[in-house]
Amino acid sequence: MTDLGTEIQRIKTRLAAVERASRLSSAAIDDTAVEVRDNTGGLRALVGQQGDGTTAVNVVNGPVPATPTTPLVASVIGGVAAEWDGQLVGGAGVPLDFARIEVHAAASSGFTPTSATLVGTVETAQGAIVIIPTATPVYVRLVTRTTSGTASDPSAQNGPIAPAMIVADDVADGIITGTKLAADAIDGKTITGATLRTAATGQRIVIAPSGTPGTNAIQMYSGVASEIEPGELLAAVNNDAGHPRPQLILWSPTVESAGTSATIRLIGGGGSENDPGEYYVTTGTGSGSETRIQAYAANGGAQLGQWSVLIQQPTLPEGYGELMLTGDTWNWVDGRGKWFSFSSVPGLPVGLDTNTDLFIRGVEQGRGLKNFTAIQANTATTTTTEIAAITTPSLTFTAGRAYRVTYHGLLVSSVAGDIVRARVWRGSIGGTGISLVDSIHAHQIPVAGQQVLMDMAQVVSNSTGADITAPLIGTVLRTSGTGNAQVIANASNPAWLEVRDIGPATNYPSARAV
Repeated sequence: MTDLGTEIQRIKTRLAAVERASRLSSAAIDDTAVEVRDNTGGLRALVGQQGDGTTAVNVVNGPVPATPTTPLVASVIGGVAAEWDGQLVGGAGVPLDFARIEVHAAASSGFTPTSATLVGTVETAQGAIVIIPTATPVYVRLVTRTTSGTASDPSAQNGPIAPAMIVADDVADGIITGTKLAADAIDGKTITGATLRTAATGQRIVIAPSGTPGTNAIQMYSGVASEIEPGELLAAVNNDAGHPRPQLILWSPTVESAGTSATIRLIGGGGSENDPGEYYVTTGTGSGSETRIQAYAANGGAQLGQWSVLIQQPTLPEGYGELMLTGDTWNWVDGRGKWFSFSSVPGLPVGLDTNTDLFIRGVEQGRGLKNFTAIQANTATTTTTEIAAITTPSLTFTAGRAYRVTYHGLLVSSVAGDIVRARVWRGSIGGTGISLVDSIHAHQIPVAGQQVLMDMAQVVSNSTGADITAPLIGTVLRTSGTGNAQVIANASNPAWLEVRDIGPATNYPSARAV
């Protein structure tokens, strides 16, 4: 019989060997998978055959990972650099199912990361830098993503951050060519120490610090073979006359060796000598004579602010004509010494003054309208008592002048066949008054109440040798009888008295005395 104690010892030895051996040393998973579940029964992983026919260890439904720390951002040329430092919020460790860190960027603050904002990923738990191409400022956020596709909450944002500007140190010398520049690439900038030109030959504009024939000039080439010198716009300061005189000159191109170009020149004045400023336009001498229009500013004399324009005409007795202008006087003297001027200087007669008569189309002119007085309402009625219909202000009739006096209106009477009389008096009606215009018995009223046109004129002159001052009075009355007569006037048919200066009294011999 076997020793019972020995048998028990042998069983204990074999059991210990079994407990130390691998539990699946001889196991196999045939065409299936082992499911790994948590303590709530939730599926966490599949080991073995997967649903798509592959064999793998696939983690699913992992927990939400920790949020990444705030990204670090910096400007780079052409974009923005975003860095994850490998840390998670609160010092949490990187989960074993870590897949990547997503980098998101958008132009608006507080944006929510989506597939549209994803600009790059960090594939290592050590952290890394991602370059975000952009031309405008952006905000950046990070998201942790696990192998099961679970995303963390987005990190705090950083920004806005703009791309870096390219500076001179970023560009190698001599590598930028004209074809690399946009049309407005140097708009508003300064270019120093260079000659600028629109073309190398032919018709062109050249801007040169030391031009020929001038300096600091804009040269304008016509491209014509006969051109000797280009046109120029030149700014310079001459030290003639004992002090600096700044000037600006515009020359046309020169094509004849014996001639000069047409020129416009503006010269500043002043200085201790008080030289006048000067402006002139010349056609150039060419093969003929020079024509010049020249103007000078005031030279500190009595006429401050005066301009004098000279027009050279060598064939005239005086050799030139001159136009002088000040703030209140305009004066012209021609090449034969004839002159006329206009002035509004206080204390002087205002208007045109001349040492020659004023003619228009060969006809000497008077001084024009002196007075016009009109009414637009009917006068009172009268019988044989003469009443005033229109009265002018007090007028001055200058000695040696002639005037045309016109009386116009509509006459009416309450009696058929009546004779209505109209007159113009100087000073007063009757008595010391002078009757200048008189219709006598000229206006007959054919039908009672019918309006008849009155339009009378008289030329009068003052040959007394002294001015005469008085108003004019237009009147109306019946020659006889008891009917009512009056002057009719309204807005459509006003009645009026007009006085017009028509020239020297000598032009109107035997005219009615005023």
